[in-house]
Amino acid sequence: MFLKISEIVVYPVKSLAGNHHSEAEIVATGFRDDRGWMIVDEQGVFITQRQHPSMSLIHTEVLERALQLTLPGLQPVEIPTLDEGPGPRVEVWEQPCEAVDQGARAAELLSEYLGRPCRLVRMSSAFRRQIKAKYHNGDDASLGFSDSMPFLLTSQASLDDLNGRLTEPIEMDRFRPNLVVSGGAAFQEDGWKRIRIGETRFCVAKSCVRCEITTVDQSTGIKGIEPLETLGTYRAGPKGVLFGRHLVHEGRGTIRLGDPVEVLE
Repeated sequence: MFLKISEIVVYPVKSLAGNHHSEAEIVATGFRDDRGWMIVDEQGVFITQRQHPSMSLIHTEVLERALQLTLPGLQPVEIPTLDEGPGPRVEVWEQPCEAVDQGARAAELLSEYLGRPCRLVRMSSAFRRQIKAKYHNGDDASLGFSDSMPFLLTSQASLDDLNGRLTEPIEMDRFRPNLVVSGGAAFQEDGWKRIRIGETRFCVAKSCVRCEITTVDQSTGIKGIEPLETLGTYRAGPKGVLFGRHLVHEGRGTIRLGDPVEVLE
């Protein structure tokens, strides 16, 4: 059984569209620039596709000293990266985080598009958001504005199994993984505890409980009922339906397309 990496995806802004890469560097918080930015409401609470499915249509690109935002129907706009400035109180699932506001232009664009006041913030470079102790591997691994873990891994075989049960097949982007593995059997990842991708080791921390964002077509921003309805018939766990596994990195490195995936435990 040969397993390899077939997709690498980085999401610069939490809940916006992701960018496919041929390789990506691992830093303390996961892939470099992955969910380093976030959109928040007036209370500093993060906003996602759960409330605004049309966020899937906003594309971003990380430039040398700017974040490029491309909103539907508009030309790309470069938002200068601010490393210092007002530090609003923001939170992810009631966990406080230190951030830097990215200015009025980003706030204006996003507020108009979403139809509500909001701001774009970047995680402070001095702040470290710790992974829960029971998943920590003892080094300095931390995370950005992702929900709970630095990485999400899914399997093409698992998606193929799901699509064989759906009336209309879906794309992997519904699950918003950072890493996709090809080869092997459907849901083989359920039993993994530790793996190595290229030269980098990962702890396979837990299964991912899927939310309603998976029902949003990422190419149209339209919300439906699948795949949660079908997954619920055969992938139900105590806290919800399961698809994909959360990873915590052990050390640094660069992940490339085609890198072998070795199951260590």
